[in-house]
Amino acid sequence: MGRPLKFRKRDYFWIKNRFPKFYKLLKDTAHIVNDEVYVEVADQGAYDIIFDGTAYVLMDEVTDDGELTKDGLRFEEAWDYADREGKPIGETKK
Repeated sequence: MGRPLKFRKRDYFWIKNRFPKFYKLLKDTAHIVNDEVYVEVADQGAYDIIFDGTAYVLMDEVTDDGELTKDGLRFEEAWDYADREGKPIGETKK
């Protein structure tokens, strides 16, 4: 299995309530590890589906002036934290 996305618990449950369609992409492979929720990602294709979901959320959270809303900024920060390891899915550590 590839590397997990690692959400802070508070961000994960906020996403569950605020963005239920995106949450559905995460919930089936999520499990709690200490203060984080790990979302297991099987392969690059599974990651791409979740990554595309972030784009849909962020597109819906843009104001008429082209700025992200408060929720959009929080979502972006939560995603950046969850995907912070930055290694391609399936790549092993050396």
